[in-house]
Amino acid sequence: MSMSRREWMARSLQAAAALSLGMGSVSAMRRDDQLKAGTLDLNPSDVCTLTCAQTLGPCYYSGTVVRQDLTEGKAGLSTLLAFLVVNADTCQPIENAAIDIWHTDAGGVYSAPISTMCNGINSPARQQTFCRGVQMTASDGWAHFKTVYRGWYSGRTPHIHATIRAGGSEMVTTQFYFPDDLSTHIYHTHPAYTSRPNRDTTNTSDNVIGGSASRVTPFLFRPKLFGENSLVALKVIAIRSLRTTCAA
Repeated sequence: MSMSRREWMARSLQAAAALSLGMGSVSAMRRDDQLKAGTLDLNPSDVCTLTCAQTLGPCYYSGTVVRQDLTEGKAGLSTLLAFLVVNADTCQPIENAAIDIWHTDAGGVYSAPISTMCNGINSPARQQTFCRGVQMTASDGWAHFKTVYRGWYSGRTPHIHATIRAGGSEMVTTQFYFPDDLSTHIYHTHPAYTSRPNRDTTNTSDNVIGGSASRVTPFLFRPKLFGENSLVALKVIAIRSLRTTCAA
């Protein structure tokens, strides 16, 4: 049986509380209150739409490990990224799909010994693996990551890279984005970001997904801020049994 949108939302909120993201207000919420949190509702038109590919980029690192907590002590807005992987044809959840994600820290820097264009001569960053990890989807198709909201760097809008594999084979490599007003709010109000509040690139001016709001919409997270201290962001990823061929 497929889950309803309300069940998806409630389950993700409960998972956020269980992962101790500082969301005491979430665990204390009644179920009715959870179901009224409309910004976490998933659009049914998104659920079974095949997720198209986007560039891998130069900052991928193959040494990523399976783990849920990606923070490695990094400061920033506590963020739970919740992914639901489904079959694009049947809408049913897919178990044991591997979700490999990577993104920058709050300062806009990538970790790991990768291309110097991703972290320059930042020796500490090159010796760490923060904001990188892999999770396997559970029987209900969900996987969760505890991380921090990513910062920005010139030319790109805030984004999360992801590769989804099934049975060891890559199904799709893509990127996901946040609403522009959310990033603006966080960068101007949260102390981990206020030293660099004025990013130079929005979703529509981004050099990968930019051009129009309609182009980025299928790749947007559904986010919800809790008390300015924590964020939950949901995304459905729809795949097939063969590697995705469509491009964003």
